[in-house]
Amino acid sequence: MTTNNFKDFISSFIYFIKLILTSKNYDVVFISTSFFNRGQEGENYLLSPMIKYCIENELSYVVFEETYFKSYSNYKVNKKSTPFIFISLLQIILRKLLNFLNKKPITENEIYLREVKISKILKRIFFAKFHSKVYITLIWNNSTLWRAINPDACVVDYQHGTIWNGHHWYLKNGYPPEDKIKNNLTTLVHADLFKNILIHNDKSKFFNDANVINVGVNKRVYRASKKIDNNKQILFTLQIAPDQNLDEINKQNVEIITKLLDINAKFLSDHGYKIIFKHHPRYSKFNCPEIKLEYPFTSFENEKPLNHLLSESSIHITFSSTSSIDASVMSVPTIFIDMQKNWQFSPNDIFFKQYKYPCKDMVIKDYKDFKNILTRMDNKEIYDKSCDDVYKWSKDFYHDFDEIVFGDFLLDQINKYQDNIDNGSKQNT
Repeated sequence: MTTNNFKDFISSFIYFIKLILTSKNYDVVFISTSFFNRGQEGENYLLSPMIKYCIENELSYVVFEETYFKSYSNYKVNKKSTPFIFISLLQIILRKLLNFLNKKPITENEIYLREVKISKILKRIFFAKFHSKVYITLIWNNSTLWRAINPDACVVDYQHGTIWNGHHWYLKNGYPPEDKIKNNLTTLVHADLFKNILIHNDKSKFFNDANVINVGVNKRVYRASKKIDNNKQILFTLQIAPDQNLDEINKQNVEIITKLLDINAKFLSDHGYKIIFKHHPRYSKFNCPEIKLEYPFTSFENEKPLNHLLSESSIHITFSSTSSIDASVMSVPTIFIDMQKNWQFSPNDIFFKQYKYPCKDMVIKDYKDFKNILTRMDNKEIYDKSCDDVYKWSKDFYHDFDEIVFGDFLLDQINKYQDNIDNGSKQNT
């Protein structure tokens, strides 16, 4: 545990110990993770317009922020947030204890039932006097806990990346995760494209117009000046993360990257290319395979924000990272690598079949394809057209945050909750 983690733990411990004896009532609770603090001064750019709305409309709120312990990048808990680390550690301890006393859950239903049991324990001890009308989460953090605390509240999953048919957090084999259904989550999305993907491909019909709402996204972070020429600087966004189910894929990706550089090294060097690698925000140097860069035209940059690196680069390359959409907003075309075996995030399936990425020939299926694509992109006419095409394509993915839609939704949920409380009180008297 780092010094920052320890300070956050003490702050978190004090807050939740006080909560045992003190009542807390909020209109809105925001739940996030520290690796989303990628804006200026640790701003969570996804939640910031929602928080701003609460402030301007005098709605009471609190922001709980979890810490991702294995992250390579040291994303700190925002000073205006309440660290959730104390509860997170208790959850880890309780999971290990229940795994020891009972068999380790394997199926989605078994995992869900274990989380329900843990949530009820935490509710009795720490959240008996805690209430909120609406809970807005990113990556549906602790949705089972919030549902256990307030069965009548609205629990929201706000989109944090891309959504596609086949994404295990949204639609796997045409069905949403059990947790989403059982906890009756409302989904807020960035654009109608994502809303339509969920509704039209959901065999269970859980996703519908009432519980999937397009509120847009804080688009100002994506705005940038349009590219003019090809400066031969390439940004490579990696997807190596310390998830147990990605161990083989991580190793495979490292092998592909290493061979890709080896085969194309002379071409890249002779033609003045520079490749900057950027790790995934959840990358851990302790739990992930290392990429050894042995060429003068390669380097790592993990301190500068993604948008800053994109503004300095002419081409983006990745396996299937959502940063390809960020790049398109900034008129930077993406080269996709499609050489992995058993990779659930296939760029062909996601970006070309579902998203209709316009640059269909910018795919590496063989190591020599890299040289051929770069040679083609060295033609100014082709490069400029690619920049224009991806910029136009990007407009389907990020709608400006719609304060009116969000506000109407939020106030409607707050009023519904209050009506339920009032009706319950009348029935009891």
